[in-house]
Amino acid sequence: MRCGSRGEPRPTGLSAALFTFDGFRRGVRDGLPLGLSIFAYGLGFGLVAAQAGFGIAKAVATSAAIYSGSAQLAAINLLQTGGATLAALFATILVINARYFLFGAALQPWLGQVSAPKAYGSLLLLGDANWMVTMRAIAAGEEDRAYLAGTGTPMFVGWLTGTAIGAGAVSILPTPEALGFDLMLAAFATAMTTAMVKVRGDLVPVAVGAAAALIIGKLAGPGLAVIGAGLAGGAVAAVTFRGKTGT
Repeated sequence: MRCGSRGEPRPTGLSAALFTFDGFRRGVRDGLPLGLSIFAYGLGFGLVAAQAGFGIAKAVATSAAIYSGSAQLAAINLLQTGGATLAALFATILVINARYFLFGAALQPWLGQVSAPKAYGSLLLLGDANWMVTMRAIAAGEEDRAYLAGTGTPMFVGWLTGTAIGAGAVSILPTPEALGFDLMLAAFATAMTTAMVKVRGDLVPVAVGAAAALIIGKLAGPGLAVIGAGLAGGAVAAVTFRGKTGT
C-alpha cells in the first residue's frame, strides 16, 4: 500500500485502484456547473427536435442513445434538409463523435486501472466538458476513478431534462434562435478550442476545419459541412502530430 496525494491509502493492484463514493461525490460537485449549462443546451436541442417532428419520448431517447449535442443537431439538420439516409446519419454521428476515441485513449492510463464495468460505465457519461475537468483533476493528483462518473452525472441528467422540457414546451417557448441557443454549440466549441490550443501551430487544424466548413456549407449545407470540417481538421491534426513525433 502507498499513500495517495489526498492522504488515503493508495492500493497497488489493478482491481484495487480507488473507485469510491467520495470520489464520485467530488465529481458531482465539480460537475454541477457543467450540468446547468448542458441543461440549457439540451433545452435548445429539445426545441429543435420538436420542430423537426420529434415527440418528447423520441427526443429524450435520441439524447440518451447518442448523447452528443453536435452530432444530434447535425443529424436533425440532415433530416430537415431531406438528405437523411441511414448511411448519412451513421456517418455524421460517427465522424463527429470520433473525438471520443481520443478522449478515451487519453484517459486509459488512469481509468484503465479499474475493472472494465467501472471503466466503461464511467465512459458512458463522458462528454467534452467533463473530460477536460477530469484531465485537469488528474494533472492535479486526483486518484479516485469514480470522479469521472461523478462529473458526468449532472451533465447527463441536465441533458435529458433539458431535452424533455424543450421538446414538451415547444409550443410556448420562443424559437432556439430567439433564445440564442443556436449559438451555444459554436460558443462551446470555441471555448474547448481555446482551452486546448497550447502553441500557435495548434491553430492550423482549426483554421483548416473552419475553411472546410464554410466551403462545404455553401455547396452542400450545414449538415455535411460539420462532417467535412471534422474530417479536414482531423486529417491535418493527424499529419501535424506525426510530423512532431517523427513517426
